[in-house]
Amino acid sequence: MANLTQTFAKRVQPPKMGYRIHYDGGIHGFGLRVTSNGAKSFVLNYRVRGRERRYTIGQMGAWTADTARQEAQRLRALVDRGEDPFLLEEVRNRQAIEEEARQRTMKELSNYYLSSHAEIHKRPRSIAEDKAMLESIILPRLGRIRASSISRRDVAELHASLKATPYRANRILALMHKMFSLAATDATNEWCVTQNPASGVPRFHEEKRERWLSENELQRLAGALEEYPRRCAAHAEVSEKQRKFLLTEAQRAMNAIRLSMVTGCRKSEALTSKWTDFDLVRNVWTKPSHHTKQKRTEYVPLSEQALSMLERIPREGDYVFPGRTGPHLTDLKGPWASVCKIARLSGVRIHDLRHSFASHLVSSGVSLPIVGKLLGHTQHQTTARYAHLADDPQREAANRFPVVL
Repeated sequence: MANLTQTFAKRVQPPKMGYRIHYDGGIHGFGLRVTSNGAKSFVLNYRVRGRERRYTIGQMGAWTADTARQEAQRLRALVDRGEDPFLLEEVRNRQAIEEEARQRTMKELSNYYLSSHAEIHKRPRSIAEDKAMLESIILPRLGRIRASSISRRDVAELHASLKATPYRANRILALMHKMFSLAATDATNEWCVTQNPASGVPRFHEEKRERWLSENELQRLAGALEEYPRRCAAHAEVSEKQRKFLLTEAQRAMNAIRLSMVTGCRKSEALTSKWTDFDLVRNVWTKPSHHTKQKRTEYVPLSEQALSMLERIPREGDYVFPGRTGPHLTDLKGPWASVCKIARLSGVRIHDLRHSFASHLVSSGVSLPIVGKLLGHTQHQTTARYAHLADDPQREAANRFPVVL
């Protein structure tokens, strides 16, 4: 049997079916494999520790007959020493992957987290919050550092630097914990992260906000909601067309706030609500799962106040509160600040309207389970924060007992 030559390798014709190996006359097991579709590659058959192996050296074109023979001689020498070229190749590939993983930065890990987790499992608002924390805090500090080299000390120092804002610091810590959890549990070991450096870092104590509006404050707020659109339209320097536009914009924002006030809904639920969500005959608001925090469809009975308000709102499209540039209003920060100023309210967030709704219902004797259903709570612990208010009507009733002591 003659040695394989480049001329033979070029001229040999493919078989009609399957493949055929043309072996070299000099190196045992070295040959040219030709498939029926014309693909040609150099191979080496060998036996190591009683096991038959076929190692593909490479395709013809990338390898010549001479360079492939040299590689076959090198591989045969390894086999004669009892080493398996396949296993050596696997080790080299694994080392190359691990080395590449060790070089991947926190910036790359953040992109992986957003694409493989956040954008699949989280709501748009939560994704935006994650991106803001990454871009403003985490990446400026750690973005260029290799993810595999981030230590618990790095995470703890970043967390400690945000001590002045404990709530935000804890959200940053939770985000980093999730990112490293994904990296550590990745089956391909793509990030070379074996332990979560955010685990065990103690969180700051968070004072729970206990702010809700009294009946007097709610009355002042209701008056401010009426006053705000008139003030917006009162600018003498605008045209009549602009005045009508400002009035309409202001009324939409005020109605969104009113809906939150009389239903206890979240701001995002109000702003994304559509007319098709409201059954004004059965008096029910169906909140789609993709708009609720718990990601489940909720059916909320509407009060007479809520129905009356909705019936007064003009229908100008699919959304109850259409936006100027997008399909619906996206923020109420400016109008809310102005309304609070008119109503002489300080330290009040729009979300506090939700607390106020729940607080007044509980203090008037409505049971916690019913309030929880109205708010869309799935865990009774969430509604339990209002439990101390439930004692008030009972205490008032007990005080009616005649004085005997």
